[in-house]
Amino acid sequence: MSYIKLNDLKSFCEKALVHEGMRQDDAKICAEVLATTDAYGTHSHGTKNLHNYIRKFRVGGADIKAEATFEKDKPAFAVLDAHNGLGIIPAYHAMELACEKASQTGIAITIVKNSNHYGASGYYANIAAKRGMIGIALCNVDPNMSVPGSRGKVIGNNPIAYAAPLGNGHSLFLDIAMSNVASLKVVQARKDGRSIPDTWIIDKDGHPTTDPSHYPEEGAMQPMAAHKGYGLAILIELLSGVLSGGGMSMAGDIVSWVFSLTEPNNVSQTAIVIDAEQFLGEGVLEERMQLMADKLHQTPLAVGVDRVYIPGEMEWARYDKAIADGLALPAEVLESLTALSEETGIPLPVFDK
Repeated sequence: MSYIKLNDLKSFCEKALVHEGMRQDDAKICAEVLATTDAYGTHSHGTKNLHNYIRKFRVGGADIKAEATFEKDKPAFAVLDAHNGLGIIPAYHAMELACEKASQTGIAITIVKNSNHYGASGYYANIAAKRGMIGIALCNVDPNMSVPGSRGKVIGNNPIAYAAPLGNGHSLFLDIAMSNVASLKVVQARKDGRSIPDTWIIDKDGHPTTDPSHYPEEGAMQPMAAHKGYGLAILIELLSGVLSGGGMSMAGDIVSWVFSLTEPNNVSQTAIVIDAEQFLGEGVLEERMQLMADKLHQTPLAVGVDRVYIPGEMEWARYDKAIADGLALPAEVLESLTALSEETGIPLPVFDK
């Protein structure tokens, strides 16, 4: 296993993006989001994607120099146009803006339209948690998921995340998509020649399959919990694509950011922030969240189980380990970063243990 120091990984990503023509401040944000996502253990949405982001810039599918502009800006909400920039940058600023607005209004929502892939939603929700607020981040994506009774790609597996601060400096957070598994995991299984559980995708006839070799050309992701995941995907679509006036997955407005590199992704991303201090008083949210965590940890355990985890606890454990010992790079992440390093001439300072 190869390792890299987290700050070295951020530096590599930043240098690679600046090398391609991105503004330094924007490159720093992208590097922070992607490397932190890897540190949480969500490698499918971390630095592995950096090379494909750069490929998309190079062929005109996204604008590396785009700057988001306001379409609407009110005390408690805003709509921004990303102008086909990489989604990480406007989504980061949208969550920061929602925090600022919520500090004045108690609750705020900001939406970005005409955007591109933004990685993992959990990072953005945690921006609010770091400020002592409740954060919710969500977005719509290209139609890659079936709905009950269908046999093709109908709607995006639209992800959502929430985060709230704990009293220990970490947060309780959850980051999930509405499919049973992330589509990039199916793509990786195909690349590795592995079979998959029959709950991940359907084939061209609408039947569950363990064979990923025809995905994404054929078949579709399965929604988690059947009609429940389907219904929640529609809610996320409502709060992103519909409410922003932007693209909607089931309307054919959105294409895959990675399988259609030359085309704009056209997704929308939403940040919702609640300033709990205005509801509860200073410091009360953290106290109540810690009480919640303590009670969950004290739950009677099933036979053979050592402990109960709260949402985000495993991710923070991985993050702390990455800070202390360096980040372990899975083979597919190392392969992608190494290829980018060789292509750009920017050293990738990995080490072995």
